[in-house]
Formats: sequence, structure tokens, C-alpha cells
Amino acid sequence: MSSKEKLPSKPTKRRYIILMSVLAIVVLGWSAVWFIGRSLLHEQLNSQMNTMAAQGLEVSCADLAINGFPFRYEVSCRQMISADRSGAAAKLGGLQAVALIYNPTHIIFEAGAPAVMDIPLSGMSGDMTWKTARASMKFGSGALGKLDAVVEKPEAVLNNPVSTGSFAAEKAELHVRQSDGEADFFEGFLSVDALQLRSLPNLQDAVDLRAHLQIPGGAALLAGANLPWLVQSNGGELPIKLVVFDANLGESRVKAGGDFVVNGDGTLSGTLDLSLGNAEALIGAFKPLAPTGDRTLALMEQVLKSLDPLASEVDGVKTVPLKVNIDRGIARIGLLPLPPIPPLFQAGF
Repeated sequence: MSSKEKLPSKPTKRRYIILMSVLAIVVLGWSAVWFIGRSLLHEQLNSQMNTMAAQGLEVSCADLAINGFPFRYEVSCRQMISADRSGAAAKLGGLQAVALIYNPTHIIFEAGAPAVMDIPLSGMSGDMTWKTARASMKFGSGALGKLDAVVEKPEAVLNNPVSTGSFAAEKAELHVRQSDGEADFFEGFLSVDALQLRSLPNLQDAVDLRAHLQIPGGAALLAGANLPWLVQSNGGELPIKLVVFDANLGESRVKAGGDFVVNGDGTLSGTLDLSLGNAEALIGAFKPLAPTGDRTLALMEQVLKSLDPLASEVDGVKTVPLKVNIDRGIARIGLLPLPPIPPLFQAGF
């Protein structure tokens, strides 16, 4: 050993041993925390499934696994199946949920296609596929605080005893949250890009949809409350504000907004402010879809012609304003009756 090569001094060697000991303790402690957390998470999942089973909903998850050591938890399920006492059943091709160990209230979900449902009592069934389906959920104070979901290239087929509906779109997004300004305020946003109604071959153009909805006092929905309970707890009338509904079909445009209440029997009442851009083309697109003998669209044409003096140019498109009055699901434009709006739920649900 040369005179320039010296062994570490005792204080240096001591500091090195202390540092390595602290590092080993941190690693062992973190590992213990992760594995304890995984055990608690597994118990919680089993507890939730047992609770749902006691309430009549059986949920099974094939090949349930919890991975992600050391910085996150990854819960994966190869196939999820659910069934209730009425015989209604649903199946999901797979589900993965990820949360960082130091931020467990923010969970990222990814669902695998396909999804299949069957509701024997109503005769409804359907299946849905997609390219990707992801959602981000943030929880706080025992309830969902925010949900952001995006589905790329969804396709769906829905069947009932009298008809079949086939749909496809480029992208669908859903965003719900508790409003920043109001503690008990529910807010929802929905958008669908290039929606194609494949079961209506006469409707050639794709539809782009945008909607923004607010429910004062509706934050309980984020905590798992159902709509009938919320309506009843609000005295039998739940206010809803449609901030905007915007639909574009080819060169035509529909824009709407209004204030409503959901009644105790599930029906809607309120007033809808509606504007139709290039209304003649819009009615022409739907004429081939009308039932034989139905004169609703023909009467609509007459109403629109009578409102020509009120038409204006909006973004270069001739636009006609209309007011739709709704009383317990019965909708009218002036004296012209429109198809009834189905209840949002059955009374006594």
C-alpha cells in the first residue's frame, strides 16, 4: 500500500455504517408498510364484496391480484361478473386499478373489453367494445369528489323485445364533480364525438354532442345515493339545470338549456329554451325515421315556417328559437304535442 492510499478514518467508517443502517431500516419499514397495506386492501375488497352479496348483488373477480411494490398498489381482475336477485347480470372483460401508496385517494382505472349485460325482467340486453377505457377518480371525506372518464372508439349494440340499436363513436367523455363554489352542488359534463347511429341507416351524418348539467343539492349522488332517494329527501321535487345541450348533425345544429324539476314519480317538468340551426335540413334528416302515419315532423315544419320572422343568423346558420313546455313528461311547443319523455325512474323504486 502506497503512502497516498489510506484506510478510512474511524469517524468516516462510523458515519457510513450509520447511513447504511438507516437506509436498511427505511427499506424494511417501507416494505412492511406496503405489505400491511396490501393485506388491508385485500380484506377491504373482500368485505365490500360480502356487503354487496348481503344486499343481493353478487360480484366475482377472476384471478384477483394486488401488485405494484414498492410505490403503488395495482389491483387487477381478469374478468368481473356481477348478478343481482332479479336475474340481471353483467360481465366485464377485465379491470385494473392503480393508486400511489402516498396518494391512495386518487385511483386510476382501466377497463378491458368487452362489457356484456342482460336484464331479463325488461328483456334488455347489450354488449359494448372499445379501444381504451380509462377513468380517474378522486375521493375525499368518504365520497367521490371527482370523476374523469374517457372511452376511445366505443361501439355498442342494445336490444329490447321490439328493436335493436347499434351505435359507434370516435370518443366519449364523462366528467362529474362536486362544484368548487357550492359544497352540495353536483356538476356533470358529457361529450360524444362522431356518434354514428348504425341501426338508423337513413341517418347518414355523424352527431357531435356536448352537455353540461348542474344539480343543486345533488352532491349525495357522488356518495352513492340513488336518484329516487334524493328526490324524496328533497321534498319530492329535485331542481336540475341544463346549462347547455349542443348537438351538431351535418349542417344542422340543436342548442338547448333550461331549468327543470324531477318529480316524485320520476317525471320531468320545466321549460326548455331550444334553438334549431338549419331546421329544414334537420327535419328532412329525421323524416325517413318517423313511424308511418306520424305527423309530428310535418306539424313541426309548419310551426317553423310560422316562426320565420323570428329567425336570425348564428355563425352563418339560419336559427329559429323555440320554447318547449314540459309538464310531468308531457312536452309541447305551443299547442303542438311532442313525444312524451319517459320517467327517469319508476315511482316507488
